[in-house]
Amino acid sequence: MGNDHAIHAHRFLFRAGLSLANVFAWIFIFEYFYFLSGNMTHAFASGAILYALAQIVIIAATPISAAHLKRGTKHSLIWGVVFASGAFTFLGGTLAGYFNDPPAWGIVAFAILYGAYRALYWVPYQLTFADIKTHLHMRAYLEVLVALMPLFAGLTLISVQFGRLHILFGAAALIMLSIFPALFLNDTREHFSWSTSYTFSQLWRRKNHGIVLQSLLEGFQGAVLFLIWPLAIFLILEWSYLGLGLVFSLTLLFMLLFRRVYVWLINAFNLRDSSTVHVIIAMSGWVARFAAGTSIGIIIADVYAHTTMSRHGAHTDPFSFEQAGDRGAFLDEYTVLKEMGLATGRMMLCVVIFFLALAFTLPIVLGIALGIAGIASGLSVMVARRATNSTY
Repeated sequence: MGNDHAIHAHRFLFRAGLSLANVFAWIFIFEYFYFLSGNMTHAFASGAILYALAQIVIIAATPISAAHLKRGTKHSLIWGVVFASGAFTFLGGTLAGYFNDPPAWGIVAFAILYGAYRALYWVPYQLTFADIKTHLHMRAYLEVLVALMPLFAGLTLISVQFGRLHILFGAAALIMLSIFPALFLNDTREHFSWSTSYTFSQLWRRKNHGIVLQSLLEGFQGAVLFLIWPLAIFLILEWSYLGLGLVFSLTLLFMLLFRRVYVWLINAFNLRDSSTVHVIIAMSGWVARFAAGTSIGIIIADVYAHTTMSRHGAHTDPFSFEQAGDRGAFLDEYTVLKEMGLATGRMMLCVVIFFLALAFTLPIVLGIALGIAGIASGLSVMVARRATNSTY
């Protein structure tokens, strides 16, 4: 198997598994804590703390992971896949009645394994570049298949007994299968020159304030986009798995249609260099989400927000419900700072949500979270464009 074919096969299987279960996993966790406590706000707060725990693992493990890339990027990638598959397996086992003595420790294990996967899963930059280059010509149909995974999950959950277990174990199996094409990838060795303590100290250095601030702001948005917003949609759609899966799949399919149209419009009207326009567009996407109260409104808001999302800063993959600095590829020490900044931003937002949930009702908490994300989106665009302009 050639290197190009190996990366395409691996990424397709891996992203398909994530698309199938990533967003539903946190919905299941919310339901688990709701059935334990009988209180939606407390269940929401518990899910936020578990998400924050995963981010803490990412912050702690990322510089260690980067330092070990000298042993080979393929080695790290494969272990990342193993931890991702193990995370969904643990969650499925917990929902099946295992790992519940003491209660919820299996879900804690899921969060830890999920964080470990995010810290270990680096895609070599050369492979990422090849993936992007070939994607324009060969992989549109695979993107459609990945986009349909949430709908498939929703249909499975309403039509198959023990549907949750099928989704989680099925996702774990797809992710684990992605190891086999990954074995054929060319291995590369990277040199990470910073020690762990020095890496943490770099987060506070003045010269890195721009990178860290932008990553924090992007992290705020990531936590809302991939944790808070799906839960809000689930509640708006009256706890409908099918509705949730349909909304996400239609959103992703329409995105495939409109992405290039947006780029053409921006270029045609010479708006690429207008900071004001990009800030307004970024914030208006969150305003649209705040105003959405029906499935059609949610789809329109999400398609608009994702299609017009700034290409500066973090890479957001709505198909696999993930966010990564520099497309998740290892480039240099500053990529590690970006990953740690993103995770710190997501953690901080979740901690804020936890305390808000103890004081306010769930609709107010959701509204505040969307407001924070909207403000952060505008500020992150300003910081990113200022950093870009300062390089010239």
